[in-house]
Amino acid sequence: MGITDKQIARHERNGDLHEIYQGVWAVGHRNITPLGHLIAALLSCGERAFLSHRAAAGLHGLRAINVKAIEVTIVATSTPLRRGLVVHRTDRQPADEEIRRRGVLRFSSVPRMLIELAQRETDRELERLITQAVRKRLLDVAAVERALDRHARRPGVGRLKAALVRYRPQPDRKSELERAFDAWLPRHPEIPEPLRNVHIDGWEIDCWWPDEKVALELDGRPYHVAVKDM
Repeated sequence: MGITDKQIARHERNGDLHEIYQGVWAVGHRNITPLGHLIAALLSCGERAFLSHRAAAGLHGLRAINVKAIEVTIVATSTPLRRGLVVHRTDRQPADEEIRRRGVLRFSSVPRMLIELAQRETDRELERLITQAVRKRLLDVAAVERALDRHARRPGVGRLKAALVRYRPQPDRKSELERAFDAWLPRHPEIPEPLRNVHIDGWEIDCWWPDEKVALELDGRPYHVAVKDM
């Protein structure tokens, strides 16, 4: 915009500009919103950067956004240093379907985000992310398979595959709600023990009291979406 470094320095001294990240300033004050921090992070890292890892998970609504540790991935041959940001590097341009856009924001798709986090997150956290993605209807199984093929040699991919297999419905696998119900029921002897997993008119019902003609479904359809073997 034609503003020199000297002019910027003067505006900083006067309190007109406040550097958020390298090369990016807020005007008037530094109390910007989380969205402002995310935009500033991308501006600081350049046009080939995108929000990734936990920052991407936050944008998908799968965890809180931590503006004190925003993670950005940049396509480059070396990793730039950006004070206040966690910068990752890839030397290969991601596939188009691996990058999502929301206004000016660019961030990892759910399949890529899961692969990014698979190496360092706990098994429990990986399973939580998968479950939440399914509940929000964000998990595209075909896209996950394609991403796993593209990143077959990336560390953590094996752990992610195992987590996806564990997510698949199994006869002995119960959701958190089902386990909570099983713990609650014995404390209420006035409620008889139901029949479990009964098929009625083509529907599988979690609990069925035939005498009372009462059926109970503890989880909705999104909780039963199957992730096939990969």
